[in-house]
Amino acid sequence: MNKTICLQKAIALLVLIQCCTAIAAQELSTKFGKVTNDELLMSSYNNDSTASAVVLYKKGRMLYEYTGNKFRLCYNIENKTKILKSDGTSYANVIIPYYDSNKNTMKEVVIDIDAFSYNLENGKEVKTKMKKEYIFKERVSDKYMQVKFSIPNVKAGSVIEYKYKVLSDFYYQLPTWVMQGELPVVYNEYDITIPEYFKFNMEMRGSDQIKTTDKSIPVTFNVQSGASYRAEPVYATARNIIFVGKNLPAIKDDSQVWCADDYKAQIIFELLGLDFPGSIYKPFTTTWEQIDELLLEDDEFGGLLKLKNPFKEEMKSMNLAQMSTKDKIAAIFCLLKKKIAWNENYALYGKEISKVIKTGSGSNADINFILMSMLREAGVACDPLVMSARDRGVLPYTHPSIQKLNTFVVAAQETDSTKVFLDGSITCGYLNVLPPILLVDRARLVSATNNQTKWFALNKVCESQVRALISATIMPDGSIVGERNTVYSGQFAGRHRKRMNAAKDSTAFITDLETEDDFKILQYQQDSKEDFNSQIREKISFTKQASATDEYIYINPMVFKHISTNPYMQEKRKLPVEMPYPYSLRISNSLTIPEGYQVEELPKQVQFSMSDEGGTCRYLVQVVENRILMTYIFNMNRIFFGVEEYDLLKEFWATIVNKNNEMIVLKKKTL
Repeated sequence: MNKTICLQKAIALLVLIQCCTAIAAQELSTKFGKVTNDELLMSSYNNDSTASAVVLYKKGRMLYEYTGNKFRLCYNIENKTKILKSDGTSYANVIIPYYDSNKNTMKEVVIDIDAFSYNLENGKEVKTKMKKEYIFKERVSDKYMQVKFSIPNVKAGSVIEYKYKVLSDFYYQLPTWVMQGELPVVYNEYDITIPEYFKFNMEMRGSDQIKTTDKSIPVTFNVQSGASYRAEPVYATARNIIFVGKNLPAIKDDSQVWCADDYKAQIIFELLGLDFPGSIYKPFTTTWEQIDELLLEDDEFGGLLKLKNPFKEEMKSMNLAQMSTKDKIAAIFCLLKKKIAWNENYALYGKEISKVIKTGSGSNADINFILMSMLREAGVACDPLVMSARDRGVLPYTHPSIQKLNTFVVAAQETDSTKVFLDGSITCGYLNVLPPILLVDRARLVSATNNQTKWFALNKVCESQVRALISATIMPDGSIVGERNTVYSGQFAGRHRKRMNAAKDSTAFITDLETEDDFKILQYQQDSKEDFNSQIREKISFTKQASATDEYIYINPMVFKHISTNPYMQEKRKLPVEMPYPYSLRISNSLTIPEGYQVEELPKQVQFSMSDEGGTCRYLVQVVENRILMTYIFNMNRIFFGVEEYDLLKEFWATIVNKNNEMIVLKKKTL
């Protein structure tokens, strides 16, 4: 028997070795125009069986050219992709954006586009070249164009490849090279040559996945000089860096992170300065103070900070002088929101404010500029707080960047030492109750005065909490009849209002509540539904059916669960987990035991937490005379958990779910 087991293991090991050898020996080419038989025969990607396509290789080569007595950047891009499934054929549709503005003499052009598809037909390779008529150009904005093309004869099993060149006058801006995308990548190479005249700062993300070769090489530029404009060679030294990534996993959009792009392996460059022979070193590194100045000097930003209040007459009848500063800010915001609705666009700059006022619709930036004009009219100091919205990626930590700024909120001075924060996109929130997409950990105050705190964290500016108190009686048939009083604060109040507003009517809203928690509402009351404040109070008389037999009643002491299933069930996770905001729950229940019954089983009382108190929970159940008393206190204190913490996070929530699903067993007393 032992010999049989050993033989089976030996056979299994041999098969595994053969499979690994086959994978390792699989011939893949990184040369444009060469497609191997293994590439054509490939039917799945071993490292990701779910992939609809896989990038066999992607190459980028960037170098400086000197032409017309000026430098320009030249990018050569190559891509070869294997289409594995029919839904992967969309990757044969390629879009290349580039800068082209009539208001700027500096431009970019895309040239030398070439593309092919390869298929196996009757055992033979069939190569199809893309014709020029498949290439289109279209304008997408006043500053950007894009080239679009579709590679022909593409289906599941095809190999596609394409290449193109970009010539850019923006020699001082090296675009970020992103090595990962929504498809897995077998091989990615970026070869960049930077002459000694250009000094760049370099940031590598996912550096553990990138192999780097860095060396000095000689370069030659032909420079025209003298009256004859004869070209003469100029010899220089350049830094040649080659970045290589192999077998890079796909990074797709993920519901548990705000911006998956933040976590892709990538190389980011920032120009530090220019150092030409015979010239004084010219620094290019921008400080945040310089960015403040640029914004304040911009007509569509700083110019709008001087906007005159368009609703001055309407504000005269508001009796603002009798209000506290906080109430004054809230009243002005409510007036503005009645005048102008948010068009669901986030922006950094204002556009045609007069048109916004006329149409009654604008971006959050448009509304914010008008709000600041109204607040200043009322004597409330305020400033813009600029940021990158959470779904647009984090601000870089290594260097300031005006390009990464994409929106702002209003910081209004409530007292000498405190500010409150508002935004034109608020529809169901309150002061400091901003939409979660704006709850960033770094936002910068833009002000002409330098004696103020400049950086603010918005992810903890409001307390979001649910406090619930249930008093109920358990009936012999297992029904629970009682009353629930709930106070929703902060983000929970906003969510509750949004849910009410989305319902067709009050009947539909109540039906939705009943369906979600499987109970019957006998009477419903609430206040502050329409009010602009941070809380909603709710009172519900209800009946809810528990499981019962002739002898036993099975009761969940939570009555209304915090959560039923674990949201973190992945076996292995590639990305961190980002929560929308910190929050807490406080639930206190008092359940009267029916006469003639006694408690046979009671859940254990527990108190547990994650490391660094990232999440904590207290679950207390006890019997006092004829009542079951339950206290549940939950706190989510942190909103970011790294990949290395995922198993702990999953375990923590598994315990939460288990406690939420535990039952009390009541047994009928014997006579």
